Amino acid sequence: MSEKTRYFRIGLFTIFALALLCIGLVVFGAGAAFQDPPLIAETYFKGSVQGLDVGALVKMNGVRVGKVKEILFVKDIYAKDLTFKDLNSKYTMVYVSLELESKFFPRLKGKSRAEVQAVIDHMAQQDTFRAKLESIGITGLVYVELGFYNPDETPPPMELAWTPQHCYIPSAPGVATRLGESLDKLLNKMDTDVYPMMSNINKASADFPVLTRQISEILPSIQSIAKNIDDITSTGKKYPSQMIFGDAPSKSRYDQ
Repeated sequence: MSEKTRYFRIGLFTIFALALLCIGLVVFGAGAAFQDPPLIAETYFKGSVQGLDVGALVKMNGVRVGKVKEILFVKDIYAKDLTFKDLNSKYTMVYVSLELESKFFPRLKGKSRAEVQAVIDHMAQQDTFRAKLESIGITGLVYVELGFYNPDETPPPMELAWTPQHCYIPSAPGVATRLGESLDKLLNKMDTDVYPMMSNINKASADFPVLTRQISEILPSIQSIAKNIDDITSTGKKYPSQMIFGDAPSKSRYDQ
């Protein structure tokens, strides 16, 4: 085979491979272009979000429905023009942006942002729809769980001092947060009740030797009093008249 023929085949193979690559890019690009855009929502968490990173899972009833898109502080988005005097504790919360796959929410397809927010508000008020932080076993990793929770154990949606730029999903304390709060309450209870009681016990223990010595000193007197009472009781049983009239009866021949 001549060199011209070999170069021709190599060139033909290269062109064919490039053509397949272009077709593949067009097909996959067109497929992505025809997909529904994701639903962007946001929520806010009080306290630490340790273990939550960008790209973390967003689940609903255990099914993956999206991912975490962005994590910032609320003040960095909605308080850029405010002074320190105007800031409050809400602006120190953590802002979490969620990218949700539209295929899991078909009823929201084609709706405006205001209509989607109305649906979310209805679910939040009527069905206690919330976003919570949940941990993955003992790995330390955290994900966002969307779901419907017990209204008796779930706080109402907080009032916002700003207008969310995306659809807003109210949040609720997760298991880790509730556990931390319960532990704080337990420690506060120990500070107010348990530790003072232990202090009183320690004080009583310190006074115990003194009390023991005092009891040892009066114990002989108590024993003497008990013996006298026993003698009086025995005499009263044997000579009742002496207890009544004060004079001892004459001895009988049986007392000899």
